[in-house]
Amino acid sequence: MIVELNLKGGLVIVVGGGYEGMLKIKSLLAQDCEILLVSEESNDKIEKYVKQKKIVFKKLKIKNLDFLDRYKPTMIMATTDDKELNRKIYQKAKSMNCYAYAVDDPMISDFSHPSVINIENTIQIAISTRGKSPIMAKKIRIEAEKIFQDIIKKEYLNHVRVHEYARNLAKTKIKTPNERREFMYSLMDDKNLNECLKVDKFTEAKKRIRQLLDLWDTK
Repeated sequence: MIVELNLKGGLVIVVGGGYEGMLKIKSLLAQDCEILLVSEESNDKIEKYVKQKKIVFKKLKIKNLDFLDRYKPTMIMATTDDKELNRKIYQKAKSMNCYAYAVDDPMISDFSHPSVINIENTIQIAISTRGKSPIMAKKIRIEAEKIFQDIIKKEYLNHVRVHEYARNLAKTKIKTPNERREFMYSLMDDKNLNECLKVDKFTEAKKRIRQLLDLWDTK
């Protein structure tokens, strides 16, 4: 079973700034969470993320894990090239009652980390082998990405971008969840709204959503 953790507003600590650590950070950037990277070394990519204020970086040679006690993370990810250290980080995370992940031992981790197709930070499609073969998950993801880039149209992405607005607006006028669900489905079939979203006219799209909600309210 593949689930997406709700990390919004939470703190995720990534220990290890090598190749695997940077992959994990890249996957976290769309999660609207705070990201703290702890590593002995920096690099151009890390410095770029820090400058863009996408992550916080703490340069530290790890002698023990006491430094973690000052934080209250939602998740800790061990991505160093030291398997023994990764296991200790995992055990420390469990003692802190947060989610734990060790890059070289996904079978003991609280979750496996799928290979993710990320389309404009809006739609994510996970390819998972449940930690049995990350290499194959990556290979399949590369091939599948070519297909999904063609399948997922611009208006699909833009529907995702305006649906949160529409859902919040609907809550103010439509009382029951079932009716709100019907309203949200109706947006998918509205020709005027789809035409706006095809050409990135978000102001007009939101105006159309308000019009449709007013019409719905009179039913």
